[in-house]
Amino acid sequence: MAGVSEEVAPTEEDKGPLMYQESKVFHAETFLCNVYDNAKRRYVTFEVYGLDTQDTLTLGYTYDAFDKEFRFNAELMNPNRKEGRFHWVIERLSIETVGKERKLERKPEPSEEVPELPIYETTRKIPTGRMDLKERQRLREQMDMLDIKRAENIAAKRAATKERFLEHITRVKEEDKRKKQEVEEMIAGERKQRILDRERRDREAEEEQARKEAREKQRRKAVTVREHRTEEQDEEEYRALRERWRVLDAEKAANAKELHKKKEAERAASRQEEAEHKAHMEELHQKREAVWKVREARVARKEADQLKRILTVKAELQRQERMRKERNQEFVKVLKSERQPIFKEARRRTQERELAQEQEREAVNAYVEKRAIPKKPKTKGTNAKPVEAAQTRAAPRPKGKSAKKAPKEEEKSEAELEKERTDRVLGAVEAKVRAEMEEEQRRRALHDQRMEKIGQREAARFAAEVKHMRQYREEYRRKELSQEQTEAERRQIMRQRDDERKNAAERRAQEQERLQRIREHNIARKEREAVAALSG
Repeated sequence: MAGVSEEVAPTEEDKGPLMYQESKVFHAETFLCNVYDNAKRRYVTFEVYGLDTQDTLTLGYTYDAFDKEFRFNAELMNPNRKEGRFHWVIERLSIETVGKERKLERKPEPSEEVPELPIYETTRKIPTGRMDLKERQRLREQMDMLDIKRAENIAAKRAATKERFLEHITRVKEEDKRKKQEVEEMIAGERKQRILDRERRDREAEEEQARKEAREKQRRKAVTVREHRTEEQDEEEYRALRERWRVLDAEKAANAKELHKKKEAERAASRQEEAEHKAHMEELHQKREAVWKVREARVARKEADQLKRILTVKAELQRQERMRKERNQEFVKVLKSERQPIFKEARRRTQERELAQEQEREAVNAYVEKRAIPKKPKTKGTNAKPVEAAQTRAAPRPKGKSAKKAPKEEEKSEAELEKERTDRVLGAVEAKVRAEMEEEQRRRALHDQRMEKIGQREAARFAAEVKHMRQYREEYRRKELSQEQTEAERRQIMRQRDDERKNAAERRAQEQERLQRIREHNIARKEREAVAALSG
């Protein structure tokens, strides 16, 4: 058995701890089935121990071989189900006798003997309270008595086993003596039988030799009688033989002629059938061609109508698009013509405002230059100017002019207020114009985006239409190609069928000719055998 090691005695190597135990009956004897698992060596050992004969047989598996035993068992495939695996193997254990030895083997199917699990005490009452001295003494005496009873039972079993073993030895010796006596008697009987058989064969050989001599003598006598026949008898026999040959030749010629006529009739019928079939197939082909032409015309007409509708829809869509563009352009022109006067007026006001601002800046600069205090020249140090330049400085202003400063400041403040009001008005107008320009730019950007999206959608629609037309053309070409291929395959099948019919007819004709030649050869052979028998 693959994956199972040879039987090993328990004393030769460590079997590991006892993992499982059952009892099973083999050949009317109860055996104790033990399972040991050695995790270090990765080895499982099945051991059976005879309770009567005390025989011990083992069967070992490696872990890999043991797992392979359950690779197709969905319930025991899990290695954790050890007890189920051990019970499954013990169910299939059997003790077989090979020569004079007994071996433990695993059968593919469960044996007739059913293993039994040991019965444990599951209802024993375990004392849980406190025990007194008498109770402890009683339990100790009971435990001692258990050991004594166990020893007595073991001794009794050993004595009974020894007695049965001695009886078995005596019985084996008597059986061996009886077998030896039977073998000696059988050998003597066979020796005597061989002597009788040899005498019988010698006697039969002598009788066979006498019969052969008698047959040889009779044959020589018959040969002599046949040699003394007259030539007239031979001539008569030859004449009768030739007459029979002539009759046979006439019958054979008539049969051949009839067979030839039959073959000619069959060939004519076959040719007529082929001609009718060919005409029928030609008619079917013409009808099929007419149907295909009508269908192709109908498909072409439908395709032309569909293409015409597509082109009409396309022209209508293009016309609507052109009208939409024209309306958009007209609307843009109207908006532009309405906005131009506003922009022109705003530009004029902007120019006037810029001119006023420029004039105001020039007046302010002139007033500042006019009211500016002259700089005091430096007369000391390395950077001092000449004295002449210092003497030419302007004379001090009279103090009376300071009285006129207040009215000028009042006039200046009123001018500034007027200027501020003008600036506010101009700023409001400018903000309004700037807002309008920004709104126009935003609308122009939206219009550009709208036109871009419209262009993209138009391009996508055109691309989809082109793709659809391309797919339609490819589908149409594919259909035409498949139809052509189908017709070609149909024609090829028809040609092959015609060729097969012709080849079958030729094979039948050749087979008939071969059978006819064999028949003629057999007839000639039988005639030669008949002539040889008559002449012998």
